[in-house]
Amino acid sequence: MKNKLQSFETYRGFAALMIAAIHFNVNSPLSNHSLASGLFVHFFFTLSGFVMYLNYNNKFIDFSSVKNFLKKRFFRLYPLHFLFLIIFLIIEITKYYIEINYGLVANKKAFSVNNLETFLGNIFLLQTFFNDYTFNTPSWSISAEYYTYMLFALILFFMNKNNLLIFISLIAILIFRINTEINLGIQKTYLSFLDCIYCFFIGVFSCKIYFKYSNLEIYKKYYSIITFLLLGVTGLLIINLGGKLKFIIPLFFGLLLIFSANLKNENLLGKIICNKFFVYLGSISYSIYMCHLFVFWSMTQFLRFVIKFETLVDKNGVTILDLSTTEANIMVIASYTLTIALSHILYNYFEKRFYKPS
Repeated sequence: MKNKLQSFETYRGFAALMIAAIHFNVNSPLSNHSLASGLFVHFFFTLSGFVMYLNYNNKFIDFSSVKNFLKKRFFRLYPLHFLFLIIFLIIEITKYYIEINYGLVANKKAFSVNNLETFLGNIFLLQTFFNDYTFNTPSWSISAEYYTYMLFALILFFMNKNNLLIFISLIAILIFRINTEINLGIQKTYLSFLDCIYCFFIGVFSCKIYFKYSNLEIYKKYYSIITFLLLGVTGLLIINLGGKLKFIIPLFFGLLLIFSANLKNENLLGKIICNKFFVYLGSISYSIYMCHLFVFWSMTQFLRFVIKFETLVDKNGVTILDLSTTEANIMVIASYTLTIALSHILYNYFEKRFYKPS
């Protein structure tokens, strides 16, 4: 993309690591903490809306440009999704083989949820509309985001200047979502798609605000200080807000992006956030997001069946490893390390084959 903001890359990396923590299901304070929240997926949606508008606000001049945009987004998202879909299909086949031949049944019986119907749904990026989590669980957001890209391109093509109508549509989605009594953060059914649209277009409007006001002297003077304050406030909101108040949080995501967009390696906050390693984590964040569940699953099977660690059944009826806190901490550190290492390989030798990062 033409406009790649270093601070946003760092935010991507941090968000991916926090989402990974949710799936590192062991009794470690390194993963069981208040910032391990699915709301970081909705941060991704908001950030994506900002960046897409930043780069494409005046690019949709004909249907050919819309088609090219959707093609680029498809090849950015789909290859890695398809790779891990096949990997999780192989896991499902392996589970079935073990069930038949050794009588060992996994937490989810083979092909009970990950079946032909859900496989085809994943092939056509429909998994966000399912009632259950399927195959590579985090991929639900890829489904929601791609169809939101379609909506975004069509809206900008047909009614780019009609901000009022877009805004009214967002308010209508918000009112409908609040009345469903299911709060922000659901990761399945059509409601997850509506949440993606809601967050994405908050990002779009945030970018519009950024375009309008970022050249003001007051913005240039205080954006770094405001970013610092918003980082703290947004973190506290993620930790403390519950119920319907969660729908406020994407607004603060948008504010944070508005004031973070100009961060550069020129002051203390900029030097921290735009650190090269943190920025690189953002570059490989899609691979982190897509591979972390496979890494943790593989480590769990290795420790359970090869090293012969004891297991227990948690309150949800799921068999997990019975680890001490120290063992759990080591496993989380190892999971993060292997996830980042695998993501580095996937980014450089797989992702880049299908798109050219700028």
